[in-house]
Amino acid sequence: MPSTRTLPFVLALLTITAVRGQWTPLNSGITSVQSMTALNGDLFAATYPSGVKKSTNGGTAWSPVNTGLPQSGANYYVRAVGTDGTHLFAGTQDGVYRSDNSGTSWSVMNGTMPYSTTNYANKFFSFSGVTFAVFSASIANGGGIYRTDNAGTTWNIGHSGMSSNAVVYHLTLVGGTIYASSNVGLWTSIDQGLNWTAVSSANYAVYGLASIGNRLVITSTFGYRYSTNNGSTWNDATGDPANPTDGEIVAFDGNLYALSGTSNACYRSTDNGSTWSGYNGGFSMIDAGAQEEFFVDGTTLYCSALFDIYTITGTNVGLPEEVRGNDRVGPTLTDGDLLVHLGAAPHGNAIVLVALDGREVLRWPGASVGDNHLDVSSVGMGAYRVLLERSGGDPPRLLGTVIVQ
Repeated sequence: MPSTRTLPFVLALLTITAVRGQWTPLNSGITSVQSMTALNGDLFAATYPSGVKKSTNGGTAWSPVNTGLPQSGANYYVRAVGTDGTHLFAGTQDGVYRSDNSGTSWSVMNGTMPYSTTNYANKFFSFSGVTFAVFSASIANGGGIYRTDNAGTTWNIGHSGMSSNAVVYHLTLVGGTIYASSNVGLWTSIDQGLNWTAVSSANYAVYGLASIGNRLVITSTFGYRYSTNNGSTWNDATGDPANPTDGEIVAFDGNLYALSGTSNACYRSTDNGSTWSGYNGGFSMIDAGAQEEFFVDGTTLYCSALFDIYTITGTNVGLPEEVRGNDRVGPTLTDGDLLVHLGAAPHGNAIVLVALDGREVLRWPGASVGDNHLDVSSVGMGAYRVLLERSGGDPPRLLGTVIVQ
């Protein structure tokens, strides 16, 4: 029996475990959420055909923020919303719009990009100062990827090297490489989307890619697959759906989550993509087959669906200073300065800061024994893992978890 002193902690742990076992509905009152983003602590959702909604209290209440967006009767045909960390972007059937004041008003920022009811900016991504708009149509029909490095003032083609029949589904940054998932295979770019090269081992429909540990994991027309050699070869997972026709995948809080576009569509892997099982507890009967996209904001994973938004809260946050042998990371709550102490020869070449969704956000080469003083003030607020990248093919080693405020 636990003592009365430890009982509250045990009960809290059981509560956390119960919450982690299922999705929690926000009971948001908004429907048909196509995509989500966050800026300055506020949440934004693209709801079709009701436009952009904003929440300033974590998703409990939502208000429309559509001033300046194209309107048709009572409808605002917004298909996606995203951010570069300073501005908001909305993909509509009448082009791309930008807000410089957290959604209070919007201005067209489309440039020469095409737009129509069938070809619109369907997703936005921002990597290292470049924002990408992924369009819904094939490249031959005016779709593909467009990129801007000046907050949307000008947009340029960002799919050079891709086949004309490619329909791009998703972009993922892994280290310094961007992966593009498409209907005709997987592509990589090492120059911020200026040029793309096909991954010959994945020349079939790939819906999404995530990175976790030393693996790449994809959702594809042949099911879920993983690679331990940077995509040279792929292994079939088990427990995944057969021949999905759609999909999202994200790394969050040490696990992988994927959508397959079918009934009871959400799956989870706790072993880096080797095995999968259904993970639909908490979804309504309808939303279990009508999930849309994942979105990670700090310590929360969101899944948008037809009639609500659902969440999972991460657990690897707010930890005391973590110790790995003689290694130490601190403080665990910081606004810019981070100390990584390595107690022995690191046998590696870099300390890496990784977001909970698997994105690498900062890298410091030349890790040395003793104190390594690092500046993390350039990253956004949220929880991050600190990894030691090791040589000789060994997987990265977790040094600790920190929260940047």
